[in-house]
Amino acid sequence: MANEGTIRIHRLIGGNGAAFRVSFVPYDSDGEGTAGVRSFHEVQQVRTFLKSIGVNAEVVKEALRQLAAGRSASVPNVALSEEVVKSSGLDATAAVARR
Repeated sequence: MANEGTIRIHRLIGGNGAAFRVSFVPYDSDGEGTAGVRSFHEVQQVRTFLKSIGVNAEVVKEALRQLAAGRSASVPNVALSEEVVKSSGLDATAAVARR
């Protein structure tokens, strides 16, 4: 079964930690899930991750353009299989939707 939702990417300013946080918020969630966030230090890592979970190259390009223009980006209407959600580390956020 596929989970449909939005991938959110937030760029953090300042600090010494990861520069980007990526999460998947299923449409049937209450929007309050914070677990299942992946952190990356470089925008290239975000690009590679999005491609690895099956996000279309043009959609990835648009998300990275959004990041360059501001602090966050979103990729709506994403369908991820249960297997991809679990293997990508985004399963905790998706699990909130099923409660």
